[in-house]
Amino acid sequence: MRCARRHQSRQHLARTALSVALTVLLIATTAAAAAVAAAASSSASSSTSVPPTEQGDATDTMQNLSTHILDTTRGKPTPEVPVTLYVRAASQSWTKVSTGITDGDGRFRSFFADGQPGLAAGVYKLHFDVGPYFRSRSVESLYPFIEIVFTVADPTQHYHIPLLLNPFGYSTYRGS
Repeated sequence: MRCARRHQSRQHLARTALSVALTVLLIATTAAAAAVAAAASSSASSSTSVPPTEQGDATDTMQNLSTHILDTTRGKPTPEVPVTLYVRAASQSWTKVSTGITDGDGRFRSFFADGQPGLAAGVYKLHFDVGPYFRSRSVESLYPFIEIVFTVADPTQHYHIPLLLNPFGYSTYRGS
C-alpha cells in the first residue's frame, strides 16, 4: 500500500513538473513572438507605411491571413499538416474557403489565389488536421484535429493565427 502511494505521489510530481515546464515553454515562446513582433513593428514604423495592396507587389495581393504550427514538445515546426479555412455564413453554417498544407517551417500563407479577395469582415475558423502528424511520429494524442475560430473586424489588417501544439494541449494567439 505504501509503495503504491509513493508511486502515485511520484507520478503526481512528474505530471506537475511537466505541466510547469510546458507552461514556462509556452510563456517563453509567446514572449519571443511578442519581441519579434515588437521589433518588426518598430522597423515598419521607421519606414514608409503603405498597405501591401498599394505597393504593387503581386506576392502580397490580399494575403491578409497566415498561420504556423509549432510542436512545443519537440520545439520544432510541424510540417505537412493540412489546414482548411472556413467562413461562417449568415445561416450559421460553415463554408470552405481554401485548403493547404504547412511547409517545412510549419507555415501556410497562401489561403487566397492571386487576385482573389482576402478575408472580409466576419467569423472564420481554421481547421488543423493534426491527427496524421502525431500518428506519423507514433505519438499518442488527445486531438485528431483542432479548430480555431476568430473574428475579422478590420479586413485591412493582417491576421496571423499561430498554433502552439503538443499531444495533450494547445494554445493560440493573434500574431503579427
